[in-house]
Amino acid sequence: MTGLEAAEKLSKKYSMTMDDFVKTGTSSMLMEKKRKFQSERLEILSRYGVTTIDELKEKIESGEIQEHPGWEDLIELRNIEAEIKEIDSDIRDLQTA
Repeated sequence: MTGLEAAEKLSKKYSMTMDDFVKTGTSSMLMEKKRKFQSERLEILSRYGVTTIDELKEKIESGEIQEHPGWEDLIELRNIEAEIKEIDSDIRDLQTA
């Protein structure tokens, strides 16, 4: 049985159209991915005792936090936030499809 055949069987089992089944599954996967990014974001921020990227940047610039690995983590946070925005956009696109 192929993945598509299994998905068709499951969509029928749960009384959903194949389109709704795929949208629901994809949305759930995206939300889980977003949750993991948010968790990673919070872990980095809490490591420095800050709540925002701007606060982390200010503390690095003032010398309260060491530049290394502070700047690397700041870059990572920016990348994480970009990923979260992209996921949010994908979810919106999926919901309007």
